[in-house]
Amino acid sequence: MSAVRRRLAGLAATAAVVLTLTAAPAQSTEENDSGAAAAVVPIDWDRFTAGLPDDDQAERTRAILLNANEYALRTWFPAKFGSQTGPYLDLGGVGEGSIRPPGSEALALATSVATGAYDAAATGVPEPRAREVAILLTTSIAYRHETNSAGGWGTAWQSALWAFNAAFAGWLLWDDLTLADQERVARMVQAEADVFLDYTVPYYQRPDGTVVTPGDSKAEENAWNAAFLNLAVSMMPEHPNVAVWQDKAIELMISAYSRPTDLHDDTVVNGKELREWLNGSNIFEDGTLVNHSRIHPDYFTSIANSVGAPLAYGLAGRATPRAALHNAGVVYHALADHEFAAPPYAEPGGTIYMRDAEGAATADIYYPQGNDWGTSRQLHFLLLDTLAAVFGFDTGTAVPAADWAAAHAGRALAMQARFDDGRTYGAPSEDTYSGREEWVALLAGRTYLTNWLDHNAPIQFTDQAFPVRPGDHLGATLTVDAAASYPRGVPTPLTATVTSRSEVPLHRLEFQLVLPDGWQAVRQSGADGLLRPGAMSTTTWLVTAPDDGGDTAELRAGVSYRGFGVQRELERTAFVAVPPGVNVALGKPVTVSSVLRATAGGDKAVDGGFADASRWISAEGDPAPWLVVDLTAPTRIGEIHLYSGYVTTNHDPTTTLKDFTVEARTDAGWREVARFTGNVAHRVVVDDVGLSADQVRLSITDPSGSTIDVARVFEVEVYEEAS
Repeated sequence: MSAVRRRLAGLAATAAVVLTLTAAPAQSTEENDSGAAAAVVPIDWDRFTAGLPDDDQAERTRAILLNANEYALRTWFPAKFGSQTGPYLDLGGVGEGSIRPPGSEALALATSVATGAYDAAATGVPEPRAREVAILLTTSIAYRHETNSAGGWGTAWQSALWAFNAAFAGWLLWDDLTLADQERVARMVQAEADVFLDYTVPYYQRPDGTVVTPGDSKAEENAWNAAFLNLAVSMMPEHPNVAVWQDKAIELMISAYSRPTDLHDDTVVNGKELREWLNGSNIFEDGTLVNHSRIHPDYFTSIANSVGAPLAYGLAGRATPRAALHNAGVVYHALADHEFAAPPYAEPGGTIYMRDAEGAATADIYYPQGNDWGTSRQLHFLLLDTLAAVFGFDTGTAVPAADWAAAHAGRALAMQARFDDGRTYGAPSEDTYSGREEWVALLAGRTYLTNWLDHNAPIQFTDQAFPVRPGDHLGATLTVDAAASYPRGVPTPLTATVTSRSEVPLHRLEFQLVLPDGWQAVRQSGADGLLRPGAMSTTTWLVTAPDDGGDTAELRAGVSYRGFGVQRELERTAFVAVPPGVNVALGKPVTVSSVLRATAGGDKAVDGGFADASRWISAEGDPAPWLVVDLTAPTRIGEIHLYSGYVTTNHDPTTTLKDFTVEARTDAGWREVARFTGNVAHRVVVDDVGLSADQVRLSITDPSGSTIDVARVFEVEVYEEAS
C-alpha cells in the first residue's frame, strides 16, 4: 500500500500501543455438539486462496479500513473501555448507543484480521491485540444479550441490526471463541432470528395507495432485517428454523425497495411471482424514497443491506437468492442519474451524485431536500458503489460505479489525512450521528470484504425456490410467566404455556423445567400428551430457592412435541432475583407525591406485577417525586429491591430512575440507607440494611433521562432480615 494513501511512514516509527485485557479462557479442542452452536457451520477459510486484492480501489478501501482500525485501537477503545478488566465489557446500557457502535468496531476489526488485511505497521498495534479487542467486543455484546444475561438488550426494534454486526464478527473469528462464547453468539442469533418466525413485513404504502407511515419508508428497516436473516441462514444452516428464516429473508429483500408496479409484476423470483411476495411498496417508481420526511439519499444506500447478502452466502460457499438484487439498479440509477429540478427542490438541482464540468465523478453529494445527518458522509456511498461495480447493477449509468467508488474513497482518505490518529471527522456538522467513527469503520469493513470476496471466490446468484414445508414452521409457541423474584425458602409459581399454531395435532407433548443445583419444583397443574390444533396447554410449578446460593438465578422452562413427523423443542429462559425471604411490602399501603394517571397509582409499586401497566408513574411536572411504603409494623429490614424502567423499550437507561435515595423510618426518624446517582439499571438492590423500620421512602431528585421526565417504578420490595 502506498504511503500516499496511508500514513505508513509516520506510523512505522510509532510505538505499538499495549492494551491490557483480561485473557479469555483457553479454547477447548472439543466442539459444541449441543445447544444453538451445534447449528453453526464455521467458514471454510481453505476455500479462499487468492490472497489480498491488489487493485487500486481495493488498496484505497483497505487504507480507509486500517485508518479506522487505528483509531479504534489507539483512541476509541482505550477511552471507552480501557479501565475495564473483567472478562466481559460493561457496555453502559442496553440501547442503540451502547450496543451498535461496539458491534460496528468488532466487525471492522474482525474483517481486517480474518481476511489478512490487518497491518500492524499501519496501525501501530500488533495483530494479536487487534484480534483480542475484536473478540472482547464481540463476546461482550453476545454476553449482554437478553438471551444470555438478565436485563440484557435484544429482540426489540432495530436490535437485529446491532446483532448482525456482532454475530458476523463472531462468525469471522469463530475458531478463536471459547465454546461458551460460541454458544452465546449462537443463542443471540437464534433469539433475534426467531423474532421473524411470525412477523408481518411493514410497508410505506399499501396496495391501494394509502401511505401508512408518511415521511418514513420502511425500506431501510426491511433491508437490515433481511441482512440479519441472511447471516443467520448462512451461519446456522443446521438450525431447525432455517427454512422459515430463509423465506422471510427473501420476502424482506423483495419488499425493502419495492415499487408500486411490482404489485402487478408476475416475474418469478425465488419461486414466487413478485406480486405474490408483496403487500405494499416502499419506494417510488423512479427509485427515490422518503425518510426523515424528505427525499433522503442516505437511505437510498441502505439497499446495500440487501444487496450485500453475498458477503454471508459467499463465505458459506452458497449462491445468493436473486431477491437480493431486486430494484438495485433502479435505486442506483436514482442516485447517479436522476435529475431533480430546482425548484421545487433545493438549488442548484441536478443529480445526487455530482459530476465536474467534464462529466467525471466527484465526491460531492446533492441533497434535494437537505440532509439532517451532516455534510460530509462518504462511506455509505462507497459501499453501494462497490457493490454496484462488483455485481453489475450500474449498467447504463452515465458514469460507471467504479468511478464513483474511487471518488468517494479518495474523499474519505483525504478527510482521514487531516488527523494523525486515523479518525475521519472533525466538526460535528460533518456527521451528526453519535457513532459516526464506528459507522465509518463498519462500512469500510463491509466494503473491503466485498473487494476481498470478489477477488477470492466467484459470486453466484440463484433463482431457486426455497419452499417452506408444514414441518418447517414451529407449530407452537411457548411463553413463560416467571416472578421477578424467588425468595429463598418460599414456594413461588412459574407457569409455562404452549399454544398450538398447527393445523394438525401435536403429539408427545412434554414440559420440562431445568433449575440450578439445590432448587426444588413441584408441579401443581398441567398435563403432557396431545395438543390439538389451536389449543393451549399450561403447566404451573411451585419453585423454591435454597437457603444458600447467588442472588440471581437462571430458570429454564421447555416443551417438546412432534408434528408433521418432526421432533421440536422450545425453551425460554427467565433470569430472576433471589432475595432472602418474604417481600413484606407486597400489598401494603402506599403514599406518593403524584400520579401520571389514575391507573398508574402508588399501589402498582407493591402489587407484585412487572408489566408496563403495573407501574407507579409520577406526574409530568413533578420535579422531585417520592413514594412511601407503610409496612404497618416495625420490621427488621435486610434488603430493599427496586425495579424501574419500561418493558416496551427493553428498560432503556433513559427510562430507569436516575438520581434517588432510599430511606427507612426508624424510632429515631428517617435514615438514609442508600443513594444512587446516574443510575441506568432496571433493578437495584440495597443490601445489609440492618435497621428496624415501619416505613420505606423513595426520594427522587432526577426521575429519568427521557424527554417525558417521570418516575417509572414497577416494584419496591422489602425483605426481612434473616433470623
